[in-house]
Amino acid sequence: KTSPNLFELIVIDNQTTDSKSLSYLSELKKIINCRVLEYNYDFNYSAINNFAAKHAKEEVLVFLNDDTEIISDVWLQELISQAIRPEIGAVGAKLFYPDGTIQHAGIILGYCRIAGETMKGLPNNHPGQMQRANLTHNVSAITGACLALEKKKFVQVKGFDSKNLKVAFNDVDLCLRLLQLGYKNLFSPSSSLYHHESKSRGKEDTPEKMERFENEINYMLDSWGEMLRNDPNYNPNLSLNWQEQFELAFPPRKSIV
Repeated sequence: KTSPNLFELIVIDNQTTDSKSLSYLSELKKIINCRVLEYNYDFNYSAINNFAAKHAKEEVLVFLNDDTEIISDVWLQELISQAIRPEIGAVGAKLFYPDGTIQHAGIILGYCRIAGETMKGLPNNHPGQMQRANLTHNVSAITGACLALEKKKFVQVKGFDSKNLKVAFNDVDLCLRLLQLGYKNLFSPSSSLYHHESKSRGKEDTPEKMERFENEINYMLDSWGEMLRNDPNYNPNLSLNWQEQFELAFPPRKSIV
């Protein structure tokens, strides 16, 4: 659904063994604007994407998970038009689950302990609070499942943290470092995709994965604790509890007659 003249496609093969996948990658190599690069090390989301970025020739990077599907034909133009603005850092798309419900409309800091997606699980036509689901607006962070960023800005913040955040929260950390430098991150609902969340990697349900995840949580709390408690793009009077987004963080006072 995307014009082939608009982009260079870089696919990272991280030790693929599935025969169908390998056959597909072989076909991709025949496409003029597509390159398949091998990354023969253990899975490290941050390192893999940093590796890809070094090989990218174009001025705008769009990090895109292998469990996404394009919906809108102009998704890439929308992301690029925002990402090239001098004051803008990372730009994210509106993502939906396969059943049509919202998966991502920006990220709220402090939600679910560290950070969480805005309006997750709401119907696809839900307007959100004050039409936020349908309006381009500033957010503190966006998911790396679909993240656009000028390459020079990515280099300026030294890319994803491949040492401390190998799998989780590397996108949030990247966005916060962009905020530190004075950039503003953006959610663009005009760019829409499906996101089969955790479809290819699975859930964090083994002892090793759970230990690594807890270490990444602790790193984020140590590095960004104060900012995680005070999202500049979310009202401090509103709740950060699960399934209570945009609800009051305290019970309203009873009126006295």
